Amino acid sequence: MTAPALVLVSYAFGHPMDLVFGHPLELMAIAGSAFVVNSIALDGETTWFEGVMLVAVYVLLALAFFFATAA
Repeated sequence: MTAPALVLVSYAFGHPMDLVFGHPLELMAIAGSAFVVNSIALDGETTWFEGVMLVAVYVLLALAFFFATAA
């Protein structure tokens, strides 16, 4: 919901933004993070270990983008 709204608002500021993914890693990161958050939030309660798993996913994505753009 936020991304389409930002695309529409970007035209008002004069800097149009699009939702074109230039690298397959970007699309996999969005799909993977949506899957992980959905699977953790599905039961309605969280534990400290699930929080650690979310932080681990964030670190792995950061490393993947760091090394994918460094090449």
